Amino acid sequence: MSLDLTGITNENEYYSHHYLSAIFEGDLKETFAQWQAMEDDYRESLKLNGEKGDTFSPKRAAWIRLRSLSQDFARLQNQLEKERDLSERLTLQNAFLAKLVNALGFDWQPTMKNVGDFGEIPVLSEVANGLNPALWAIGVLNGLEDKDDPLNLKLLKEQWLVDHEAAPALFELTCENLINKVIFGLDNPPRWVLLISDAQLLLIDRSKWHEKRLLRFDLTEIFGRREDSTFKAVSALLFKEHLTPKQGLCLMDSLDENAHKHAFSVSEDLKFALRESVELLGNEAMRYYREVRKEKLYTDFRAEELSRECLRYMYRILFLFYIEARPELEYVPIKSSTAYLKGYSLESLRDLEMVQLHTEEAQQGTYISESIQLLFDLINDGFSPDANLSPFSFGSSSAEVFSITPLKSHLFNPNSTPTLNRVRFSNLVMQRILQLMSLTRPMSGRFQRRGRISYAQLGINQLGAVYEALLSYKGFFAPLFDALLEE
Repeated sequence: MSLDLTGITNENEYYSHHYLSAIFEGDLKETFAQWQAMEDDYRESLKLNGEKGDTFSPKRAAWIRLRSLSQDFARLQNQLEKERDLSERLTLQNAFLAKLVNALGFDWQPTMKNVGDFGEIPVLSEVANGLNPALWAIGVLNGLEDKDDPLNLKLLKEQWLVDHEAAPALFELTCENLINKVIFGLDNPPRWVLLISDAQLLLIDRSKWHEKRLLRFDLTEIFGRREDSTFKAVSALLFKEHLTPKQGLCLMDSLDENAHKHAFSVSEDLKFALRESVELLGNEAMRYYREVRKEKLYTDFRAEELSRECLRYMYRILFLFYIEARPELEYVPIKSSTAYLKGYSLESLRDLEMVQLHTEEAQQGTYISESIQLLFDLINDGFSPDANLSPFSFGSSSAEVFSITPLKSHLFNPNSTPTLNRVRFSNLVMQRILQLMSLTRPMSGRFQRRGRISYAQLGINQLGAVYEALLSYKGFFAPLFDALLEE
């Protein structure tokens, strides 16, 4: 059974989307096996001793302890809806949070921690590494009406323990600023911060916080659905021993290392695919100029200019693969318009990836090239059904009418590819490029098949690494081709 990550938001790509979707579960197989063995031993012990089980026993797996809090969470929500007194609301919430942090392996130990010039702040649980803090769990309280982002909430004076006074300046800071300016500004700050409200839990890693990368857990969604695989994923990411082990590398760092390795692997594959595609475009452009246009190549035509145009052409395709795979960006109507999906999208051309081109006409035709160019123009110029005529509107159905805002970027500007604008690439070449950009590389083994690259799972960081790696790419004419240019 695959992990259900519903309720877990991978904000600003704490991990790459592809890692969480395709690799994450495999990296946790050993952990889940240990938990299952732990549960089996516990049940066997109860059976032998004739004892009744304790859901919150430390001998049970964290995800089982966490799942058992579902009714407590529902009860808390009902209580908070009725209770108006601020102190009572804090008491109710803390009673639940105590069970939550205990279920995740942490000790419930409300205390005050010194934060330098700002005095002290309330901390619900702390894990220390010697004299230095490794993790702080901090609670925040939502208002009476709305469930706000914990980062936008502020600490309340009612959270301070008896005989401790709060610095007034702290009450002006949102939790986001509190973490930025106060907690991570300490000489010895904790690496981890768990920011918890009655609706959400945020896992913040100081090493990733400068990019606002974090994991957000929607407690309402998680406890409401009660999906076992979700509780397993949540526990794996939040369990005390996985964040702050007594010795050795923490599981979260192992996962992060594997995520980086896989991101590098995917990025490398795309780099090679792009580089080969650029070479295919450049060679086909030269063939087209010589054999179709019958134009003699002028001596000041430089390979560097051609390679730059080919890179731009491929960046356009990479951009389209990405935005079509991310309908939530709402730029192209890939989900809402059948007309766009079937008639104009790059996705529709992917159906031609493995089609056999048997005839000379099929191989040397330019259908794929012309379709891609039409899509480039559509992105650059945009389209509005109120201002444009057919063929973009195929009927009165709302599913057949779409609009696109003109991008008007240097990337899609026709003036940025003057040489390639005069070329119609053959279906044979364009099909090969679609294969390179759409399919995984062939693997050894009789039954190994090529799979489709899911651009929806690729992260911005991976695509950015691919883009930056090819900025310095410069093509050149091979000696044999140089001789042909001089003829």
